[in-house]
This record gives sequence, C-alpha cells and structure tokens, in this order.
Amino acid sequence: MKFAIAEEELALLEQTLESATRGARVQAMVELVWHLRQRDSLRAMALIAEAERRLASHPLEPEQTRSLIVRLSLAASEISALFSRLDEAEALLARARAHFSVQYDPISEGDAFLIEASLAKAGGQRDRELHALQQGINCFADASDPQRSGIAAGLLRCEASVSTLDAMPTREGLAPASVALPEDAACQALALFAQALPLSLREPAGAADLFARAGRLAHEMGMLRLACILAMNEGNAWLELGDLSQAATCFEASTEMARRTRWPVLVGTSQIQIGRVLRHLGRYEESRAVLSDAMTLLRLAPPGGVTAFACSEMALTLAGLDRSQEGLDVMAEAIRLHREAKSTVNLAKLLARQARTLAGLGRIDEAMAAIDEAQVLIKRYGYAAVAIDVSEALAEVHRHRKLPAPAGMTAPTATVHFAQTALDRGMSIPGWQPPSALLAFLADAWAEADHMAQAYAYLRMAGLAGAQDKVLSLKNPRAVLQLLGYATGKDVASEAGLALPPIEFTHDRSDIDSTLPTPKERAVLQLLARHYSNRDIAQALGVSDETIKWHLKGLYKKLSVKSRREAVMRAHTLGLLTGA
Repeated sequence: MKFAIAEEELALLEQTLESATRGARVQAMVELVWHLRQRDSLRAMALIAEAERRLASHPLEPEQTRSLIVRLSLAASEISALFSRLDEAEALLARARAHFSVQYDPISEGDAFLIEASLAKAGGQRDRELHALQQGINCFADASDPQRSGIAAGLLRCEASVSTLDAMPTREGLAPASVALPEDAACQALALFAQALPLSLREPAGAADLFARAGRLAHEMGMLRLACILAMNEGNAWLELGDLSQAATCFEASTEMARRTRWPVLVGTSQIQIGRVLRHLGRYEESRAVLSDAMTLLRLAPPGGVTAFACSEMALTLAGLDRSQEGLDVMAEAIRLHREAKSTVNLAKLLARQARTLAGLGRIDEAMAAIDEAQVLIKRYGYAAVAIDVSEALAEVHRHRKLPAPAGMTAPTATVHFAQTALDRGMSIPGWQPPSALLAFLADAWAEADHMAQAYAYLRMAGLAGAQDKVLSLKNPRAVLQLLGYATGKDVASEAGLALPPIEFTHDRSDIDSTLPTPKERAVLQLLARHYSNRDIAQALGVSDETIKWHLKGLYKKLSVKSRREAVMRAHTLGLLTGA
C-alpha cells in the first residue's frame, strides 16, 4: 500500500471496492480509508466505522486482521489530530502500535512514525516531531520504498529550512529550481517546498513559483493539508512583493480548501490570511474581527507557530487601529512562541516590526535591541526582505530621536537615509513593488528635511501606489470579494453583481463555545483590564467578593493563566477585550 496516490489510482481503487466482496471488500475499504484520510476525512471516518464492524462480525486470519486494524488506527489517528482531538489521536496511535503485523504490513512501523510526526506538530511538540521523522527515515531505509523515504526526508528538510538554527541550509547549499526532482509526485511536492521556504524572504518571486508547483502536485496526491499550506505560503510570497491581487487569489484558494476539510486549525490559519489581506487594504476593524475568530478556532490546539502567526498579525492590526501599546503585548507573545519554536524566519521579521512600533512609542533603546537581534538573523540567513523592515524601523528610530548618522551618509537626514535604503533594498528584489506607506513616509521625511521637490515627487508616487491598491477589486474581483465575504458573512459578491458559488461553513463550534468566557466572566475581564480590584469589580457588578473570586477562578482555567496580568494579556491576544 502506497503512502499517497494520484487521483487516477484513487478512481481505480473506488472501482475495486464496488466489485469486491467479503474479505477482499474489507481490504479494499481499508486501503480506500488510508487514501481518503486527508482527501475526505469525514467519509474516511464513516468507512473506518464500517470496516471495524465488518472485522468484528467476520474476522479474517489473525495476522491479516491485525494488519488491517493497524491501518485503520493509523488513519483514524491522523484524522483525529487534524480535528485537534489530540488525546484521541494518541490513543489510536498506541492501538496501532499494539497490533503491528510485520508479516502483512512491514512498513507500518515507519508509517506510525510519520503519523506521530503529524500528531506532534499538531501538539506543538517540536523535538518529538523531528525525532519521529528521523525514526521514519531509518525505518524506510531498509524497506525499498522510495516514496516513503522521500516523503520522510522531505518533511524533515522542510522543518530544518524554517525552524532549526543549526540545520538551516545556506543559500549555496540549496538546490536550484531546475534540479532533477524525484519521480514520485508526493516527493516532488515536498522537495519543491523545501527549496521554496528559505527563498521566501530572499527571492519571493522565485519562492511563489515553487510553492505553486508544489501545491498542484500535493493536491493531485491527496495531501490536502500540505496543498493548503503551500497556497498560503504562495500568497505570503506575493504579499512580500506587494502584489495584493495575486495574494488574494492564493488565499481564496487556501480558504476554500480549508473550509472543505473542516479541520479547525487549518480553517483558523486560513482566516489569519484573510485578516492579513484586510489589513493591507486598510480595513482594520474587519481584520481584527477575522483574526479574533481565527484565534478562537486555534484555541482547540496547544499554542505553537500558528498561534504566534495569529498574534503577530493581530499586533499589526491593532497598531493600524492606533492601539500600539496593546499590540505590543500581543506581539511579545508571538515573539516568545517563535523563540520556543526556533522559527528564525518569523522571528527576524517580527523583531523588525516590533522595533518600528517601539520606536513610534519613543522606546528607542528597546527598539534598537530588537533591531540588533533581527540584523544578526538577517546576516546569518540572508533574509533580504526582512532587511527592508529593519531599514524602515531604523528610519522610525531616527525620526523620534537624534542619533549619530550612519557612516557614508549622503542624504540630508538619517531618517531619509534609512527610508531610502528600505526602498532601494526592496527594488533590488525581483518583482517587488514599493508600498504606498513607505513612499508616503519618504515624502514626509523629505519634507521634514525641507526638500520639497523630492517630497512632492514621493507624494505623487505614493498616490499612484495607493490608487493601485484601491482598484485591486477591479483587477481580481472574485478573489477579493470572496475574501471579504468570508470576513463579514455577507454576500458581497452578489451586492457587486458577481455570480459566485455559495460557501457554507458547517464547522461545529460546540467544543469552542464551552471553553469561552461567559458574559459575566467577560464583564470581569473588562474591569480587570481597567485595573479594578476584586472589591471594586464586585461593587461595579453588584455581587459579592466571593462571586468575583469564583469568576476569576473560571477565567484563569479557561485562559490557561495564573495571574490577573496574564489573564488580561491573554484576553487581548484572543480579541476578548475589544471595547477595553
């Protein structure tokens, strides 16, 4: 049984199931389950239940039965992890390992390690994930299974490309896009993914092409989680280049895929991307609302890289709403999570953004410390796109405090120098488009230096760039209006006169709602955020001190915190204090 198959092979398997009877039917059913676990996990779950009933009523040979139970348990474990039911996934993985049958399924041990790696990723257990992938590689080394060996090695290389400091490939060590790829499409997808990841902040246009190619292959092989993530990464690469139209198209595709799967973390991750586009379009309130919904979905899984991503986007959106101090608290949580994951790519970019926010608040020493750390990562890994953010942060620093001018400066002020450096660095990246905000900043900087001709020139350029952003919906109306429809719950496409297929979101929110603060607890949170004492809160709400202690106990449990300050910070992170 292959680890992944193409659509044509799946169609043949469906035909086999239709004509098979008795034991052969159960075997075909189990094989179909295995290849539907990501393609259509809800149908796979129904088939698992049917296959288990058949095995209980009409068992096959003992070893054969054990082998089929292993396959069903492994598939069910992966599906449970995708739905963020991690305890259930662990139990199913243990059940599979208890029934290993080397005679009938010699590669089951290696597959169990690959499933364990996906479970560990869902649980934010990075060391366990890397160990499981390495164990999988070891198992497949003697199995003469190039597909499984290639998938395990590809997954490990992808992880090393973004998160392990010592394993990060240098630019010279990366295979070019024209390198000979494995014959198997699943292995090709991961090989292209591994090539693209380090390029995301060096050569975004090249990365976008690799992500797109990998996504098509992953989708064809039924690896929908990977295909969805690749579409998101392609969209992020286009955002680095300033192409909101292409980014919106990618995010629309990833949102469609995520919602069809109904996997809460993947749906939440796709919602984050919608929030990003809305922020770039200047629709900050809508962005904040979408990001809050995404964070609610992500609460079903342990904190990890996706949570950090959501926090960083929320911080930038809050800054756009002139709530920079509140945003810094959320950003600090994102940085902490990225440090724990050793995610150098995201950490470098977020440090540069943090520095700019700190500079805007006049906290120059803290801003410079963040800039210094970001520059170390840039120098080590060549993150050219992050160097743009650092230059913008330095421009903000010099705008708020007079510091020594950089060596060799020819611009009239250091603010102009670093803003111009940011623009020049961006223009050196193929396909990069200057954002209107940077051009407007340059216009202001030149005006402050009393060079009005340059100021007016950049102001005109900023106006043109802003006009391009405003006609984004005309360039690609379907993608952008579809995203806005996801964000607002309105049929904006119909309002705009476009006929688009309806999308129904049927995710069951019962598990989420049971862990959210009650209205009374939210009222307590609002007053906590205003630094009220327990007695003051009790008086304001007309209840006893003991009642407030009870509400606080419930809040601490639901928010996974141990103090009033942590409760307020976590509530900000989750968007529960929108009126505070």
